[in-house]
Amino acid sequence: MELKQLEAFVQVVELQSFSKAAEKLYLTQPTISAHIVSLEKEFNTKFLDRTTKNVRTTVAGERLYEYAKEMLAIKEELYQGFGREWKEEQRIDIAGSTIPSQYILPELIHAYQKQNAKVRFSINQGDSDHVIGEILKHKAAIGFVGIKSKDDRLRYIPFYEDKLVVVTPNETHYKELLEGNCSFEELMREPIILRENGSGTKKTAERFLESKNVDIKKLNVVAFINDQEIIKKSVSRGMGITIMSKKAALDYVEDGKMLLYEPEGDKVTRNLYIVYAKRKKFDRLEKKFIEFCCQFYVQ
Repeated sequence: MELKQLEAFVQVVELQSFSKAAEKLYLTQPTISAHIVSLEKEFNTKFLDRTTKNVRTTVAGERLYEYAKEMLAIKEELYQGFGREWKEEQRIDIAGSTIPSQYILPELIHAYQKQNAKVRFSINQGDSDHVIGEILKHKAAIGFVGIKSKDDRLRYIPFYEDKLVVVTPNETHYKELLEGNCSFEELMREPIILRENGSGTKKTAERFLESKNVDIKKLNVVAFINDQEIIKKSVSRGMGITIMSKKAALDYVEDGKMLLYEPEGDKVTRNLYIVYAKRKKFDRLEKKFIEFCCQFYVQ
């Protein structure tokens, strides 16, 4: 067994493609295939299920992947320990749900790259369910989400407290409502835009509405929209109100495009989480970035 064989195997698993792995490692596809065949012959075990459309790891392949990542991380640490840079690109593959991707990760990554200018990021955006899927398929090393699943293969670290608010169009009708100290229940009778299923914001908003004894089925829902920016544009143009992250809303509120309403009483908050596979073996770069994220918002 050679490290170049393990490198080929890891790239095939993460990219789910022999051709993409070959391109990434500057090798031919037959060479990548030969490396995988050699590993399977040496261990007399099938590590990959190959079809014409995709590549999937077997149970044994999952075990080999974790060992391989750990061995490659040790290789990197050896290079670092002797003052040499490993030639592999310094890149971190991450996946983020809407709020982290659009409003948290840009400032996190910008601040991180001020200290680590050579590190590059690949960001895959989707809803929280999509992010979890990317982590479990090894397409991303680190995920950022607004909800926790019950999958026991995952580990979560809270790193940011996100506050939810109600935003309305900046129109006379809504100004009069808010200036007249309308109740939360009154405001919820207005046309409302909700997020699609799979959104952490939607699930948190639903729990909050239930705690306020608001019947979700009786809301005047005018649209289900998944894209946060489209929701903001729709609210600013008078389609209706919505419940969203305060951090996501601030730019439109500060520009006078929307009005902000914060319910009295308990704050409506939820944690944003770093998520990763429990069996994941992080390399030096990934560990350093996770530590940075956990400290960045600590006051």
